[in-house]
Amino acid sequence: MRKIRFETMLPDELLAERDRSGIAYLPVGSMEWHGPHMAMGMDTFNAYAVAQGAAQQTGGVVLPPLYIGTETPRSPQVLQKLGFTGEEHIVGMDFPQNSVKSFYWPKELFEQILRCQTQMLCDMGFRHIVLLNGHGADQQVEILGRIARELTHSTQKTVQSLFALFDDCGAGVGHAGLVETAIMQHLCPQGVELSRLPPQPQKIYTAQYGIADSETFEKGPTADFSVRYDPRDATPALGEKLVAHAVKRCVEQVMAAHPGA
Repeated sequence: MRKIRFETMLPDELLAERDRSGIAYLPVGSMEWHGPHMAMGMDTFNAYAVAQGAAQQTGGVVLPPLYIGTETPRSPQVLQKLGFTGEEHIVGMDFPQNSVKSFYWPKELFEQILRCQTQMLCDMGFRHIVLLNGHGADQQVEILGRIARELTHSTQKTVQSLFALFDDCGAGVGHAGLVETAIMQHLCPQGVELSRLPPQPQKIYTAQYGIADSETFEKGPTADFSVRYDPRDATPALGEKLVAHAVKRCVEQVMAAHPGA
């Protein structure tokens, strides 16, 4: 099988793949609270898996994943959607009930690291760099998009920022809910223990467990602030389908933007 992992490749192999496809994938995520039932590296595990799956189809190399992410304080309006009063100071998903804090990096440092890493890939001669992001924080998405635009302009290479989860995946997307739990079950079974959650049919409340649907952020909460898409319904088989869908959608977008494709 063709090597795709950057750190395992000899210099001549790197140069050959650079000249053949010109594509380099840089997965980035976070080290973040994902409920009491899941390991904190979920975002990055997902981005790395999607990057490897895409590279197998498009060609290219995959850099070691960056387990770093950034976040901002929640606005009063968002806090109220999550079931809080709106007067709390909460950064990202670090809710008061959580037993550990996430590793949220300062935005300036996060941007500097990603910008430098991407610039080095451009300097090595890769023609198309894909920043494959697994952490959906607005600020992180904005920073990666800005890096992509600015380096595309300054280097005359194609730098692309993509998110490793797609809303059209056929299941309810959210933070630490059904979709992410299923993906982690597939990619890292030892990183999920559903027994850490209360038994069904007891409801899971967002503010209590740090689990939230995307719809809660976008449209508003359920009547009692409980989770819509239950992580306890997750299965490894669903996770496998979700990763395959993300790889397919990623490949489509990479090839649509790839010079000469």
